[in-house]
Amino acid sequence: MSRKQKLHEPLPLDFDDVLTAISDEQRPAETSFSARPFLKWVGGKRSILDELIRRLPTTYTTYCELFLGGGALYFAVKPALAYLSDVNFHLIVTFEAVRDDVEGVIRELTIHSAHHSKPYFLEGREKIFTETDSTKLAAWFIYLNKTCYNGLYRVNKAGKFNVPMGSYKDPTILDEDNLRLCAQVLKNADIRQHDFAQKKPQKDAFYYVDPPYHKTYSGYDGTGFGDEQHKNLALFCRKIDAAGGFFMMSNSDTPFIRGLYDGFAIETVSASRSVSCKGGQRGKEQELLVRNYE
Repeated sequence: MSRKQKLHEPLPLDFDDVLTAISDEQRPAETSFSARPFLKWVGGKRSILDELIRRLPTTYTTYCELFLGGGALYFAVKPALAYLSDVNFHLIVTFEAVRDDVEGVIRELTIHSAHHSKPYFLEGREKIFTETDSTKLAAWFIYLNKTCYNGLYRVNKAGKFNVPMGSYKDPTILDEDNLRLCAQVLKNADIRQHDFAQKKPQKDAFYYVDPPYHKTYSGYDGTGFGDEQHKNLALFCRKIDAAGGFFMMSNSDTPFIRGLYDGFAIETVSASRSVSCKGGQRGKEQELLVRNYE
């Protein structure tokens, strides 16, 4: 079912049914060094960025990432137009706040840096579920991400963040320069909170699909991501293909996943894992890359 991508003139940019031309002035400005993910995230892609980038389609319209996480590929590519989504409410609020009010986020993180302690950390675990100001909520989320055990985001069945504080001697809670760079890259991104299936596949758009991996940790929002969800995701990827879009998916190298994507281009790559729910799971692992284009 894989198809060869045709070389053609740059395609018009679009969000769903609306075609939008992005001028050079609207593109993220070139910087002396690249924005890096401002969050640590289980399954982050920084170790295989080169592998992912060289497999991107030659041309596409909108860059779509439907399991955003830390957004490592997005920040590396810096697309002129992007659609970013995730089911995690706190994650999406944080990305929106960095895009829309980065100076406010920096101001709040300065306070958190000055007060960091175990009691303050425990206070933060409650604050992210009671705070109504999006900028303050985002700063609490970043603070917890930088100071919790193994950089893990995990909630219990009641939806409460329950990761203990990590044993870092001097965690980098605030990186002002990188946050400002991230805000600059994000300024042309449409950021939404929803399940992957709510995004309508579009012709010539590119979709990077990076779900919770099969048979690994999936406790990001208390609902899990099991075999049934992976089956639904595979059907969604086939809808992208049928609509004339491009997708690239990362996942575990298991017979189940290989079977779901039979007929597409499947490769293995070696990835390092530095953030995990269990320290013993960190290290080199083989994982799959699946594409519907050459």
